[in-house]
Amino acid sequence: AYGPAFQGLRAAWRLGDEVYAVASLPEEQRPDAAAFGLHPALLDAALHALVFDVLEGPAQGWLPFSWNGVRLHASGATELRLRLTPTGRDAVTVRATDAAGRPVVSARS
Repeated sequence: AYGPAFQGLRAAWRLGDEVYAVASLPEEQRPDAAAFGLHPALLDAALHALVFDVLEGPAQGWLPFSWNGVRLHASGATELRLRLTPTGRDAVTVRATDAAGRPVVSARS
């Protein structure tokens, strides 16, 4: 019941242990992107990629409890290219770039 602004996961695929994804804001939300470091709907869409079992075993359906090492490299993104890498038990590193490959945000859980 969140509407189209929160349905921005466009593609996701696995390559080895890593999950790659593309998330974007719908056209009507794009003008708002400049008002945020990272638009909340775009962040939400990016986190939807976690349902692709980045972690093996009983962690299915897992969502991070906390993040550390969060770095916002650029603001105002309307699209993210994501790389989710497992980094230990119940831990993942997220790296996101814009469509041109420039870093936008990175974090570890």
